[in-house]
Parts: sequence; C-alpha cells; structure tokens
Amino acid sequence: MSIFICGAGGLAREVFAVLESAGDTVTGFCVEPGYTTGILRGLPVRDHFARDEPDPCFVIAIGDGRTRARLAAQLADARWTTALHQAAVLGPNVLLGDGVMVLGPCSATTDVAIGSHALINPGCTIAHDCTIGAFVSLGPAVSLAGGVIIEEGASLGIGAKVAPGCRIGAWAVVGAGAVVIRDVAAGDTVVGVPARSHRPDRS
Repeated sequence: MSIFICGAGGLAREVFAVLESAGDTVTGFCVEPGYTTGILRGLPVRDHFARDEPDPCFVIAIGDGRTRARLAAQLADARWTTALHQAAVLGPNVLLGDGVMVLGPCSATTDVAIGSHALINPGCTIAHDCTIGAFVSLGPAVSLAGGVIIEEGASLGIGAKVAPGCRIGAWAVVGAGAVVIRDVAAGDTVVGVPARSHRPDRS
C-alpha cells in the first residue's frame, strides 16, 4: 500500500507526523496542478494525485472542509486511510469514517460517529452519542457535550463549546471560544457567549 497525503501545508505535516508515529510509511504528498511542488519531509510533492502508483491510499490533509469535499468527489473511487494519533482515547462503539484525521490527545467516550474526512484537532473532547458529519472541522480544544449533532462541513473554532443535544447545521461556522446553547442553522455563523448569529454590518 502506498500512502499519499493530499496537501503540503501545515496540516499535511501534522498528518505526516501522526502516520509516521503510528508506524505507517508515507510515500509522498500530492497537490493540485499549479501549486508548488518539490520535497517535503524528504518525500516528493507531486502536482497530481498519484493514481498510477501500486495500491495507492489517500488522506486529504487540507483544512478547508469544502476543499476536502471537492477532492473527495474527484477521488471518489480511491482508497482512504485514517490518521489517528496514538494519544487519542476512543471508547466503545466510536466509529470513524474514511479519511478521518484525529491529530492529538483527544477523547470520544462512547457511541460516537465521526463522518468521512472529518478533522479533529488536538484537545477535543466528544461526549456520548455525538454524531459528527463528513468534512466537519473541529478546532483545537473544542468540547461537545452528549448528544450533539454536527452536520456536514460545519466548522468549529478553537475552544468552542456545544451544550447537550444541540445541532449545528451543515456548513455552519462557530467562532473561536463561542458557547453554543441552542441549535445553529445551516450556513449560519455564530460567535460569542452565548453564541449568537453574526451578521456583519452591510452599511
């Protein structure tokens, strides 16, 4: 199996470290045409997705959820690997989808589902019965109480907290340090304590 990391930025370097520490051998990095190629961590950075390699396997190490979704669609028939940090603590019946990235000491207690290509940054705590959709991004030290639902592509900034049973809609954004105590609509941006919808002044 040849493991390729899609991306060559900071997140790609983090994912590389996680995979290497778990004993997986990374073959190289892939970027889209037009991005800088060269050498990273002693490995080639290619300007194409290495589908011609024997038994290639991919992980999309790009922070933006919409970009991860787009690349996952382009590579729809690809094989995926997960990047699971050795310090992560996963309880019983915690399910990880294809290409999930768990980057550091985190915990998910029990009966948790994490969708494909989701990004879980260091220090996150995920309580019982949470559902995290595909392409979700949880910033460092995000805390989810029991029964929280995070729909596809939503992004939660560093230190955000979500109260029990709340639902964060698809592609919503929760600002850094926000405390969510009620549902957040799809596509909305919320900030503050408690979190409220943020509508920039259009005057």
